[in-house]
Amino acid sequence: MQIITVINAKGGCGKSTIAMSLASGLAEQGRETILFDMDPQAQVTHWLGLGDGLSPEGTIVNAMEGKKKLDDLVQPTKFEHLSFVASAQGLEDIGRQITDRENYATLFTGLLAMLNRPVEFVVIDSPNQISPLMENVIYPSDLFIVPFESTKAVRSYANFFQLLMRLRPAEEHRVLHVLSNLSRQRGLRQGVINALALQGIPRARTEVRTCGWLAQVDENGGNIFQYRPHSIGAEDMRFLVGEVLESLGHRILSGKREIPAESPIQPSDTIILTDHGNTTEAEPAESVSAVNDVADAAAGLSNNQPQQHEIA
Repeated sequence: MQIITVINAKGGCGKSTIAMSLASGLAEQGRETILFDMDPQAQVTHWLGLGDGLSPEGTIVNAMEGKKKLDDLVQPTKFEHLSFVASAQGLEDIGRQITDRENYATLFTGLLAMLNRPVEFVVIDSPNQISPLMENVIYPSDLFIVPFESTKAVRSYANFFQLLMRLRPAEEHRVLHVLSNLSRQRGLRQGVINALALQGIPRARTEVRTCGWLAQVDENGGNIFQYRPHSIGAEDMRFLVGEVLESLGHRILSGKREIPAESPIQPSDTIILTDHGNTTEAEPAESVSAVNDVADAAAGLSNNQPQQHEIA
């Protein structure tokens, strides 16, 4: 089981849409996937119609409280190979209460370890603020997807980065930094690209372009691949699924992926972040480049430019 967390310490960046679409895309390939709504706002829960977002009964809240096993809370969806665990507002209260426990940041990790069902992927829609809940979703994750829709999101990245390094120091961390909903705002898009480059944060190969159908998918079942399978939103999400699988070491059976001529996608390596002592390294897929001290993370990462290469 591999765990993918879509995360940003800022709301409105397309996090929930990407999490839902990624989980649906993995399931579309026949891969058994569980989508977890770990956001107290419970947006994905509403989209799938599998909870009211208010009552904690039958949601992840019950498991975090120790009242039910996680297996008992996994619900089927109308999409083959995709299961779901709902959220509710009470999750935020649980996040505050668990800080009295020893090793509280590993509570969710322990719940995942007790899952008794065949699962290839877990996709997590994380809370959008630094909190004990965010710590819980960071701890078990194999890959992070961080969407950026503004320069403010780039600035807030340091908060997530510092938390990641505090919880899991001296480890390699796989992160895909994804531009989201910027293709029709060229000035803003370039500003975000410049801000990422200034801080040495390489972009993912995939960019989620602005798509009206993708913006409406929450009102139409949450699955862009069934709602509008030929839209640019579905196309970009399929690219993202492929890039995620590559990053996690899975063979892509569909052959060479090509980027449409009209796509603003710019290829770059998955970044692997590590913290060894007092330095942080940004390690592309096949090479390592040193960056500045961790202290500089308060303002971002390093001044290194992202390395780019041809898409295989």
